[in-house]
Amino acid sequence: MANKIYHKHFTHPVFLFILTLFVLETFTTTTALDGSLTQPPTSPGHRTGKCMEKERQALLHFKSYIHYDPYGPLTTWTPGEEKEATNDCCYWSGVTCNNQSRVTSLDLRDGFLEGKISPSLLNLSYLNCLDLSGNSFNGTIPMFIGSMTQLRYLDLGSNGFSGTIPMFIGSMTQLRYLYLGRNDFNGTIPSELGNLTNLQELSLVYLSNCTIENLDWLSHLSQLDILDMSGISLGKVDNWVNVILSLKKLSYLYLDRCDLSHVMHPYSYSYVNSSFSSSIVTLHLSGNNLNSSMYHWLFPLTSNALVNLHLSGNMLDGIPKYLGNLCGLTSLVFFRNLKPFKLPDFLSNLSGCTSVNLQFLGALSSQFTGSVSDDIQNFSSLQELQLYNNQLDGTISDKVWQLPKLQRLDVSSNFLTGAISEKY
Repeated sequence: MANKIYHKHFTHPVFLFILTLFVLETFTTTTALDGSLTQPPTSPGHRTGKCMEKERQALLHFKSYIHYDPYGPLTTWTPGEEKEATNDCCYWSGVTCNNQSRVTSLDLRDGFLEGKISPSLLNLSYLNCLDLSGNSFNGTIPMFIGSMTQLRYLDLGSNGFSGTIPMFIGSMTQLRYLYLGRNDFNGTIPSELGNLTNLQELSLVYLSNCTIENLDWLSHLSQLDILDMSGISLGKVDNWVNVILSLKKLSYLYLDRCDLSHVMHPYSYSYVNSSFSSSIVTLHLSGNNLNSSMYHWLFPLTSNALVNLHLSGNMLDGIPKYLGNLCGLTSLVFFRNLKPFKLPDFLSNLSGCTSVNLQFLGALSSQFTGSVSDDIQNFSSLQELQLYNNQLDGTISDKVWQLPKLQRLDVSSNFLTGAISEKY
């Protein structure tokens, strides 16, 4: 196992000189996805016959609406019969067919295509997956999309769509996956999305020009497993915590940069004090300028099911002891906290069963003061500890070097003093 050793400034030549320790293996934290979390289905291995002529023509008509195809996925879409594979649309790039050679999926993501979306897609009557994300389609979402009610997977993210999100999306009740994020939409998120009661994943990420003043519609999405509304202001949404708690199957919640500090009444005490246990596995609340009063409503969103917690970019001056009792937590990300914070108190409050299973603790640029105390010995599963660029001015406990699973330690750009024993 090879180690790279990095140095920082220190106050005496015999004082601490090893402040960043790397090994070849690195621990990777689970982060939120900005794009689709679930990939479109793949083609079955056996088919009977060629694709239908009607569907082949529909795809060729779609291609005729595209005037820029820089990576060339549509070059395989040819009307000629020179090659059997290129004449059969089931072999065309991005096209998936079922066993009966009917087109069921069109996956043209990340092609940077420019042009318009042809209404010929309506002739693909078996189509259940449409992924046009990562292209350059613009204007409003075509109205005919709302007639494709057989779709289960629709991804129009990362394009240049503008105008309001159309209410007709709410009529596509077979949808399981809907991704509309990273576009130029404006106006209010339509409450008609609440009609999509089969929805399992919803991404409205970084629709910064859109507003939400009421989230009651969200409570109808009882099958929802993944919700990403990062970048949309929820500053006027009262009791949003109650709505989230009503989603009993929700596992992944991303609410980064949602102006949560502006919410006057984020929850109702009567609901928060219920015996319901949250099912959330990954929770992102970074960049909301939250202060420590947020811990009152954070409590019901946490449970032993929680594995990843992101609280970066807030204004927290402490953490409650209940965060030390999250026995399933393996990753805590606490970057760029904007208020001074005593690291010994931080470690002490995490020293319940959280410390036993925590594998990643990231707190770079977080205004931490004090030393790396002996409480670090409780973190027996820790693989990566990031304390870069804080205000630490004490010593590093020898217990750090005894952590059995530690692979990476970064305490550079601090003011730590003391010597490290040669046996480490």
